[in-house]
Amino acid sequence: MKKICLLLLSFIYLNALEYDLETLKKQDNSLAKDYYIYRLLEKKTLHKTEIENLKSHIFRYAGKIKTEIEKIIPIKPYINPKYMQCYIYTKNTILDANLTCQSVRLNSISFIASLSNKDRDILAKKFDSKRPDLTNLLLAFNSSKPMKYMEEKDDVNGFFKLYKYFKADHGDCDLNASFVNQISNYNNFNNFAQTIVIQRQYPKFRYSLLQTNPKNTKEYTAFYLGINALTYDKDHIAYEFFKQAAQTFKSRSGRDNAIFWMWLIKKDEKDLQMLTQSNSLNIYSLYAKELTHSAFPKIETIKVHKEKNDFNMQDPFAWQKLNKTILEANATKLDELAKKFDTEETLPIYAYILERKSKFKKHYFITPYYQYIKDYDIPRQALILAIARQESRFIPTAISVSYALGMMQFMPFLANHIGEKELKIPNFDQDFMFKPEIAYHFGNYHLDYLEKRLKSPLFIAYAYNGGIGFVKRLLARDDMFKNGKYEPFLSMELIPYQESRIYGKKVLANYIVYRYLLNDSIKISDIFENLIQNKANDLNKS
Repeated sequence: MKKICLLLLSFIYLNALEYDLETLKKQDNSLAKDYYIYRLLEKKTLHKTEIENLKSHIFRYAGKIKTEIEKIIPIKPYINPKYMQCYIYTKNTILDANLTCQSVRLNSISFIASLSNKDRDILAKKFDSKRPDLTNLLLAFNSSKPMKYMEEKDDVNGFFKLYKYFKADHGDCDLNASFVNQISNYNNFNNFAQTIVIQRQYPKFRYSLLQTNPKNTKEYTAFYLGINALTYDKDHIAYEFFKQAAQTFKSRSGRDNAIFWMWLIKKDEKDLQMLTQSNSLNIYSLYAKELTHSAFPKIETIKVHKEKNDFNMQDPFAWQKLNKTILEANATKLDELAKKFDTEETLPIYAYILERKSKFKKHYFITPYYQYIKDYDIPRQALILAIARQESRFIPTAISVSYALGMMQFMPFLANHIGEKELKIPNFDQDFMFKPEIAYHFGNYHLDYLEKRLKSPLFIAYAYNGGIGFVKRLLARDDMFKNGKYEPFLSMELIPYQESRIYGKKVLANYIVYRYLLNDSIKISDIFENLIQNKANDLNKS
């Protein structure tokens, strides 16, 4: 309690960094610069003329900053002046337009959908020889089964256009093997297949995908077609997709994921042994080592040699500039940088450089600023470290593209809610999250909240990334984390948000490693086995 009081007292002496627009303009474009410009936009301290001239100073014109600017200066959709006159024609007058203008207007699926069947028939005849793609789209809308119509016409581009327009209850239909293998050769197929498998929509499409030739697929497409096959209890088909995924994945972690599923299906010890030899540290290689009683993977230790350097770990602009240098550095430059940042205070940067120098083949699990968490129980220490490693690599002034802040990557709204409403810290500012002791304290506080509602470290990781509401909805589903042949592994592959799905696995692997390093090893098999039971417990709590 005394330590917490002292920590809260220290807030009184903190001051947030204040930047005006002219000062920011002098900085190099970076996420840090975007973040502080966004803060000025939020405070509504900028005039419209200032905002009009901002674009050249923005590093990433997307997301929050784009939305905020376009509230004040709406972007008008670009229309080629050559075709401007075509947009005077509406659904009621389109037949009066010339062929060029009709073609321009019919490039919009929603415009085609607004037309009457009679007008679509007339237009389809006009374009039959000139634009068969338009003819197909027009007549598809006049069909009772538009997607089936595209299949009959072997029109793959039209099929994907209609898929984006129609919802599952209107667009779903059975597809024949020939057409499935035709669409599997198109770039759009990758996103199409993954989306309908994960979102569990379009059941007829999904079942039709079982006819896909595995050789037409690769990497994640092959992998998720394997997952799809498992949802229909087609293990033999799934195995061939996973085998193809394992052969085509460029990343070792992706390959390990596919090999793990091959092992689950056939229980071939060769697959398990292959996982134990992986140089990728992930939940599947860790689990394989545990099952085969192999040695824990080698974790690199770091001993710093210098007392300090002149780098300001509290300056987000300094980190953004340095990170750009690190990302562009060759091996010689990385060696120079490593020598410079070989200090206790800059340990996160030092480890980050060493990781890049090894091309991520060596595993560095550091515990920087450990003095701020050493009094927590070991599982909590491990979870905080696991999350911080995944979120920021322990960089105190890390800023994400969504402006999550600091080591624990708190979103500003959550940091402000905890700081102002719950901890009632005087003069709290979200930039306080750049201080390691505060980041850890807020992380611990938020994990207290999550652990009251969730038990498994995996579910907590999902909630840390996607929100507690997301996880509650997930656990309330009848088709997730239930007893089953391939559970909980199948549910782990079907987490609806890709970011949370990947994040949960990585944090869990980090957690296992930190428990080991803190001399409090836990079996990953116990975590897997308890996920179904934890679902029931977590639902009872909520």
